[in-house]
Amino acid sequence: MIENISDIEILALQCRSENSKLYIEEAIRCYRAGAYRASIVSTWIAVVFDLVDKIRELSVNGDAAATTIHTRFESYLAQIDAGNEQGIKSALEFERTILKTCRDSFQLFDQHQFTDLDRLRDDRHRCAHPSFQRMGQPYQPSPEQARLHLRNAVHHVLALPPIQGKAALTTLRTLITSQYFPLDAEKAAVQLRASPLGRPTPSLLRGFIDMLIFDFVTEGRDLFGKKQVCAALAATFAIFPGEVEPRVTQQLGKVIIEVPDQQLPFAITLLTHVIWAWDGLSMQARDKVNHFTQHSAAPDVIPCLHGLHRIPSLQTAIEARICQFSADELAAAIVSGAELLTRPRALEILSEVKSWNQANDVMTRIILPLFDVMTKDDLTRIIQMPRLTGADLIGAHAFSTFIKKVAASDHFETRELCLLLEENGAGYLTAFAQPPEATPPPLPQDQANTAQI
Repeated sequence: MIENISDIEILALQCRSENSKLYIEEAIRCYRAGAYRASIVSTWIAVVFDLVDKIRELSVNGDAAATTIHTRFESYLAQIDAGNEQGIKSALEFERTILKTCRDSFQLFDQHQFTDLDRLRDDRHRCAHPSFQRMGQPYQPSPEQARLHLRNAVHHVLALPPIQGKAALTTLRTLITSQYFPLDAEKAAVQLRASPLGRPTPSLLRGFIDMLIFDFVTEGRDLFGKKQVCAALAATFAIFPGEVEPRVTQQLGKVIIEVPDQQLPFAITLLTHVIWAWDGLSMQARDKVNHFTQHSAAPDVIPCLHGLHRIPSLQTAIEARICQFSADELAAAIVSGAELLTRPRALEILSEVKSWNQANDVMTRIILPLFDVMTKDDLTRIIQMPRLTGADLIGAHAFSTFIKKVAASDHFETRELCLLLEENGAGYLTAFAQPPEATPPPLPQDQANTAQI
């Protein structure tokens, strides 16, 4: 979000906890009053308190490192309560190193965010310690400095949950491996927005994308081949298109080139869910995908047909490959969702059947599943096959079933269909083309009584 000068209060609304909101509101009030030194000092205080709260929350959730650090901090507070000066020195040292602790032990922010927060800490010292200045001149921060520190404090710390880095990736991995994670990209986006990916650091977003891509194609990983990964990758692009597109293109291209042959179908499957990455792939990666399309085993390429066909430069190769499919392979392609692509080859296979058994099999597994995507010309061609190609359809039980579906559709008028059947040796099926006899309307009551008498 880009804040205007007039809506700096929005920063407070983005804070995750009520305590953080109170601390940062004090800093904002100082900023509004022109007390920029006080604003920077209050901003640093808000950051420290929030980081301590995050360590405490991680400790409650069972993080061993957080428990150790939180226990040590509590011991410093106990020493201070007892009047032990060593507790004060230890607490000050804890505050001095808290940024490094949270970066190195918990990955709560990356190096760039650490640099921003470290500048806040340095400016806080210049604002709060007169002994840091010469000639008795107090440090005078600019309004822009105070405002930048406010923004960085909220966006890097106060608005984020206490999980980033490895802990966040672990949480996201658990979310996606669940059998209840949606397979629909829109629903997956809802889940991800409510996860650590709702407000991720750049490093977390990059790590998440890498985890999805590399684990999906690596045998033995818990995300290997899981459909949830495809939905998660598409959803992440929908949420962060500008950041996701270059990373996915880079890493997917690397995977396509380097992955072993037995895992290549998984890399191609990912590509079918992010076809926008195609234009950014290297020529080497594209050539490998093209070769896969033309020469890989049918069971490997069939699940990818529909997705790959959406890439214009692959359409001709996909259609040529389908023309080589056997009846069994074509049936599998239909089940995979490539109905429209398989229609020409389905009609060709049906035109060559030589027995009733073969006709029943092809009709049942290939033609009838495609009925809803067939045109009137397709249906006409099928009915004409016994006469034009010698296909042994006449007398096959599945052919009768097919004619019933044709009659029930709105493609033909009754007379037109009956004539077509008679011209092509299927006149015995014209009864199926006739509409059911209409039920006579009820007689008026007086006529009904007369009829009864």
